[in-house]
Amino acid sequence: MSSASLLSLPYTTNNVLSESLTAAVARTRTPSLKKSMSSAISYVEHDNSSDDEAGPSKGKKSRRELPAGAVATLKAWLLSPEHFTHPYPTPQDQQLLMQKTGIDKKQLKNWFTNARRRIWKPMLKKQLEAGKLAAG
Repeated sequence: MSSASLLSLPYTTNNVLSESLTAAVARTRTPSLKKSMSSAISYVEHDNSSDDEAGPSKGKKSRRELPAGAVATLKAWLLSPEHFTHPYPTPQDQQLLMQKTGIDKKQLKNWFTNARRRIWKPMLKKQLEAGKLAAG
């Protein structure tokens, strides 16, 4: 699935995102990428952060979260096969993502900075470790 087709989807839920990633895994021929993408599917399926259900604690600055549909769209872009090896959106991709998600450029840049650190880098590390074990 191309980034344009992912962006043309209405706000996706985790189920739709999971189905999209599952289809992409089926088309992928590289075993290490398949494994990495399967990890992405697990991450999306089990990403039920309920930390904010109790409300903000005293003394902590409240934070605004991005809409769930925007996060799903951004995760789909980040974890898509054509962007997984280089998870840095071009200026054109940034414009499309801002239009699709309704967030501004600063929010988009912050999300990608955090996502590369929290999602992409650990997945890449697991993929490299799996590759070393398989080669050794």
